[in-house]
Amino acid sequence: MKKEINVPVHLSSNFNVKSVAAVKELAHNDMIYIYHHLQIGSIVNLIAEGTNLKGDIRYKVLFKNFTLGYVSLGGYFRAYYESNPELDARIISMQKNKFMPVKELDIEVDMIRLKNVS
Repeated sequence: MKKEINVPVHLSSNFNVKSVAAVKELAHNDMIYIYHHLQIGSIVNLIAEGTNLKGDIRYKVLFKNFTLGYVSLGGYFRAYYESNPELDARIISMQKNKFMPVKELDIEVDMIRLKNVS
């Protein structure tokens, strides 16, 4: 006979589900005006721009109304993305050379904030 072990799970009060994605198709035409203002932790805006071939939502990534590039978000949380045409994200990593525009950019989207229910 199997015994069930009940272990209480305690979530932190600020537990978040986050999605990390790489910005593809970096827009070099706007990047020259804004790249020196970008830093890790900066907030960027995501605006829905349709879908890609797999059906994932395609977002335009903006920083101070300048286009940085595009990112496709989907997978397990597709329903969340479909119901949110505008999202905010945070820059978590980027690669650039001194005095040169950004080569790679990764962002983090806060998707779900869970609350403890007693």
